Amino acid sequence: MATPLKLFVCEFITGGGLRDEISVAPLPESLVKEGTLMRDALLRDLSELEQYRLITMHDAQLSPSAYASKSFPVNIGNFKQVFKKVLKQADLVWLIAPETDGMLLELTELCLAAEEKEDGTIFLGCGYDSTLVGTSKSLSFEALQEANIHTLPVYSGEDLMQQDYFNEMLQLNVKQWLAKPEDGAGCDGIRLFDSLHDLRSWLEQEDHYLHYFAQPFQQGTSASFSMICRDGKGWLLSCNQQHIECDGSQFRLTGISVNAMHTYWQRFDTLARKIAKMMPDALGYVGVDVIIDTENDQIFVIDINPRLTSSYAGLRESIGHNPAQIILECILEPHFKIPALQRNIVEIKF
Repeated sequence: MATPLKLFVCEFITGGGLRDEISVAPLPESLVKEGTLMRDALLRDLSELEQYRLITMHDAQLSPSAYASKSFPVNIGNFKQVFKKVLKQADLVWLIAPETDGMLLELTELCLAAEEKEDGTIFLGCGYDSTLVGTSKSLSFEALQEANIHTLPVYSGEDLMQQDYFNEMLQLNVKQWLAKPEDGAGCDGIRLFDSLHDLRSWLEQEDHYLHYFAQPFQQGTSASFSMICRDGKGWLLSCNQQHIECDGSQFRLTGISVNAMHTYWQRFDTLARKIAKMMPDALGYVGVDVIIDTENDQIFVIDINPRLTSSYAGLRESIGHNPAQIILECILEPHFKIPALQRNIVEIKF
């Protein structure tokens, strides 16, 4: 009997990725919960395939996943050292990391470099270009515009510091504004302002203007869709509603209803195909955040996440298939065909 391939699953938060940043401080509870949900759902689905020996990493403050054959503990300051060590041992690697501070891009580069070596580790994720587009809000905006996909304009924080430019922006008569980090993930770091003056005052503090941009606030239903990509082709997996609360000026994702937006299937499917064509090196799972302006019947693409997203945790029950198997077949099988999917509504709460 052949030795099973070693598949390395690295979920950044639970895998000790924050140990270099916050040392011994308690880990953010909401991030740990989200990360654990994604990691364990993926490991559970992979373990059912009975094809792989699953290895992972865990923050030394947390318990390792019960679904992994082996888990390497990560202590203060040695996340990347352990990551590189485990990467060398693996036959395949599946990375889940936030775009924040360029972390997804940096780890993706390490995985792509490992794949290029003789008998290198197979990377089960998106290529450099699509990861870069997903990481940078301004590059994402430009790419979506070029692909004729509705999105919302972004305005550089540095440009807003120029008085003439600021005066021009005032003429837009936008009621509310968002400040977003250039390389943020999810709701992380997004702030709401009731005027452009308030936004600029905040951007001036602590040089926020160097790392943030401004975007008009769009009313509507927060939604997302899960898709898979390969060679410029895209297949839709689910149409999800996002439950987001605004606590004063900051936003928080409290839950996701997987496939609750399935009435938009046809329109999301078209968007998925356009996005896959726009990012030809996108591979495997991609999550896309949208806002549906129901008043004007328009869909705006807000974020492209070239990685597993929290919606994955409800996918299996929603589509009636093992999603890890579908994603692996999409990446590894030369003649991939997506199976018929169910569209059950599944609730995920954070």
